Amino acid sequence: MTAVAVALGAGAGCQGDEPPPRPGRPGTAHAAATAAAPAASAPAAPAPVPVPAPAAPRIIALTPSATEIVAALGATAQLVGVDEFSTFPPEVGKLPKVGSFLSPNLEAIISLAPTLVIVDDVHDQAAGALRDAGITSVACAMHALPDVKAALRAVGARLDRTAQADRVVAAIDAALDRAAAHRPARRPRVLAVIDREAAGLGNLVTAGPGSWVDELLAVVGGDNVLRAAPVRYPKISIEEVLRARPEVILDLSFAARTSIAAWQQVDVPAVKTGRVRALSAPYLIAPSPRVGEALAALAQAIAN
Repeated sequence: MTAVAVALGAGAGCQGDEPPPRPGRPGTAHAAATAAAPAASAPAAPAPVPVPAPAAPRIIALTPSATEIVAALGATAQLVGVDEFSTFPPEVGKLPKVGSFLSPNLEAIISLAPTLVIVDDVHDQAAGALRDAGITSVACAMHALPDVKAALRAVGARLDRTAQADRVVAAIDAALDRAAAHRPARRPRVLAVIDREAAGLGNLVTAGPGSWVDELLAVVGGDNVLRAAPVRYPKISIEEVLRARPEVILDLSFAARTSIAAWQQVDVPAVKTGRVRALSAPYLIAPSPRVGEALAALAQAIAN
């Protein structure tokens, strides 16, 4: 919140005219009286009114991506609350939790008296409620690389950290250039799984065109087998996996943290060559300013 400084000016006061000269030699008595009178001291200048320093912003982030944006801008100390799934940087683990991505807790948010809440594009209702409560929010849709850069600049401008935002964006661009320069000559066919059922391969949700993982895979030299899908996160069947014949399967689902054994029964090149990889880094699961780390992890995962 921008502080408004109020300038206090001294009043003009009462301005009186000189009295007329007495009869006789014009101006003599007045001149004598003026000469005899002691010089009037000038009024003391008013003491300067101190202007209080603006209070530090109190920020709440409603997504892990938003939390990482604030951290990348060097403003982690200004966070007063985060969503339940924010884990980076580690110090946010001690902050009050204000609900999940799909169910923000408005009562908890308002109780923390934030001056800025960073919401996603799915939080229209929450943003409206915050506005009614007199709380400023900024909406940052987070799906792909352009969104990360836009969020850095938008939040950076709100926090008076534009220079820091520019530096982070420049670092992202440099990381992209380095990764592109080292992509393999042959692009392996990659299936990236975002979610699936806990005990098997039902309800497969995958990374399609325009998604975070799809965009990064293209940079490091992976050929997304679902690049022609009609939606960003297509739901597919095992039959579609068989038809796609991926050479690498990247399983980013929560279920993969326990086991990837369910893939062993699927007759595709990735399984035959042992190139089914479980990945759980937060910067792969959701868009993040940690693009350099994400590119390195994906490049290693699709390597022979």
